[in-house]
Amino acid sequence: MITALPIKQALSTPENLSRVAEWIDCHPDKNRTDLAKELCQQMDWRDHAGLERVSTTLKALRDLEEQGHYKLPDPLISGPRGWKARRLEHPVPSPQAVPELVQDVRGLALMEVRTPEHLRIWNELMCSEHPLKEARLVGKQLRYLIGSDHGWLGGIGFGSAALHMECRDRWIGWDQPQRTEHWGGLINMSRFLIRPGVHGKGLSSHVLSLSAQRLCQDFYRRYGQRPWMLESFVDEQFHDGTCYQAANWICVGPTKGRGRNGDHQAGQSIKSVYLYPLVSNFRKQLGIQLPRLSPLKLESGLDAEQWALQEFGQCPLGDERLTARLVEIAASQGAHPSGSYAEAVRGDRVRLKGYYRLLNNPRPIGLEQFLGTHRLQSIRRMGNEQVALAINDTTDMNLSDRLHCQGLGEIGTNQTQSKSKGLKLHSTLAVNTRGQPLGVLRINGYAPESQGDKDPDRPMEQKESYRWIESFVDVVQAAKQIPETRVVFVTDREGDIFELFDQQRRQTTSVDLLIRSQYDRCLEDTENKLFQEMAQSPLAGEATIHVPRQRETKGKPSKPGRAALPAREAQVEVRFKKVRIAAPSSPQTRGKAALELYVVYVVEKDPPAGAKPIRWCLLTTVQVTSVVQAMKIVRWYCLRWRIEEWHRVLKSGCKILGHQNHSAEALFRAVAIDAVIAWRIMLLALLGRDLPEMPADLLFDQWECEVLETLSQKKSSRWVKPSSSLPNWEDI
Repeated sequence: MITALPIKQALSTPENLSRVAEWIDCHPDKNRTDLAKELCQQMDWRDHAGLERVSTTLKALRDLEEQGHYKLPDPLISGPRGWKARRLEHPVPSPQAVPELVQDVRGLALMEVRTPEHLRIWNELMCSEHPLKEARLVGKQLRYLIGSDHGWLGGIGFGSAALHMECRDRWIGWDQPQRTEHWGGLINMSRFLIRPGVHGKGLSSHVLSLSAQRLCQDFYRRYGQRPWMLESFVDEQFHDGTCYQAANWICVGPTKGRGRNGDHQAGQSIKSVYLYPLVSNFRKQLGIQLPRLSPLKLESGLDAEQWALQEFGQCPLGDERLTARLVEIAASQGAHPSGSYAEAVRGDRVRLKGYYRLLNNPRPIGLEQFLGTHRLQSIRRMGNEQVALAINDTTDMNLSDRLHCQGLGEIGTNQTQSKSKGLKLHSTLAVNTRGQPLGVLRINGYAPESQGDKDPDRPMEQKESYRWIESFVDVVQAAKQIPETRVVFVTDREGDIFELFDQQRRQTTSVDLLIRSQYDRCLEDTENKLFQEMAQSPLAGEATIHVPRQRETKGKPSKPGRAALPAREAQVEVRFKKVRIAAPSSPQTRGKAALELYVVYVVEKDPPAGAKPIRWCLLTTVQVTSVVQAMKIVRWYCLRWRIEEWHRVLKSGCKILGHQNHSAEALFRAVAIDAVIAWRIMLLALLGRDLPEMPADLLFDQWECEVLETLSQKKSSRWVKPSSSLPNWEDI
């Protein structure tokens, strides 16, 4: 196979450096292009299409000249390497009457730039309307114009990828020889322009999808090589990258601001790196083996001295000092979870300043970076289980009294119909089949749009419900690292969307779904709808379900309240059946194949007075052919309450609603730290219940054990018995 980067390495040898210097001395009448052609012929440097690699050789010669090895002949054309964009003599006409929805844009298509006239149009658009202006593409290049019946809507351009990038290379998992060999198939999307006057909803993500479909064929036709990955950079000071997320690009971390070639003096802005695999199993095809994660026992490394280092010690924040500061913050806050950080550090001004500098750091550090190490350790804990449940849910953060906090959204209305301001937190909590939490896989914090801003006809990627699909894709990525563990994705009724099931059946890595149905869906091969069909199914058996106590909720004009109810044991009837659910008639799902799912139907027989009876219709991709398997599905779904309890620890124990940050971004970073602390609190309490004989000094310092033992001797204590020496997290 032709390697991607051999030329500069080959020319750097003493023998070839002498050969180049000698050629320059013996051919004073030749230019540098003649030298590059001569070297390509002698060394047989050709690309996949059999063409001589003259441009790459010229670039290598210039780099070695800058290092002082020789002096090349002067370029034939003066100026910055003799290059200047060929442009039109007039601006490109603005498009007319562009619709607001992408599906209404007439004649939308990508047109490859192959003629001089189209090249001038593309250059004119970029030079006059793109922020980078007259910047040159490098390496193997492809350009497209975004055409329509309304006029030119923009352009897109591809070139060679960055040589080195820590976050990208770590995510791909290749080593230096593999990067050298396969780098040529990694293509950089260097330019992406939607013209300033064009505001069609969904247009940017649609163009990204079109370009991914076109690129492989066009690149192979021109260069004889099939690309396997796209990369792009987003400066989040100006753009939030939602179009990339909607088009299923993956954010893998921030750059370090060193420029394309890794120059420490480059002084470039820090950008988020997005990748889009063009080949589903690219690692297998390239021979890249991700390191197998060794299983991690649930109780390992949770003691007071080591837990913060274990859960935060390798977070990719772009600077080792920031990571060390994060570990220190987590350890201090974890020792005083219900108090402020100022109380945790006893007012130490230096540590307080470091805390707020981290939360307000201008680097594009997302929640995935803050949770990077904890996520990895959580996956390792999942790898120690035969079955792991990835539970998804959303909770509201009501911050209506935080008038100084920027970036809040509308989360609903209160009893007086006034709009409530706040944020939403969509999380994935991994638990084992015993209900013990294994870790927080993902947190997605966002400010919801007001109801008036929502358009029912917008693409699925722009809907708030798309967060369920994003979380599922994230769980699939985690499951790839623990192939011996069965992973089940569990949600409540909000996750009942056809697109999520459709996404699951298109995945190559098997992650099962277990979702409580919200809609009475249409079925194929029967006139009955889902609920009626299951109610008429034969009784498979009966079971007892423990229903936790229910707190009182105040009523609203649009929704009645609920009285407080004690915990109870509910007697339920269980039915199960395999069904075929027809695709809804919405524009996004019309024409899709029916879903083959197993359904477990659970109904409470005699609920107590005032209690709402249990009526669950559980949709799952897990095979259910016996009453034993049906009962297993019911037990798994009952564990969904664990994430509700984790939310309660976050709010009541860690008091995330008491943070006084001035921006939503800083607030989410603080919540990410609290999320891991809440997981640890919850786990320690449950370990105390399940393993009361476990010595307390395995998890607590000596002075903490002494305090717990003293408190446990008081009759009025809210702690559990001395044998467990662990707090009851439900009482926090």
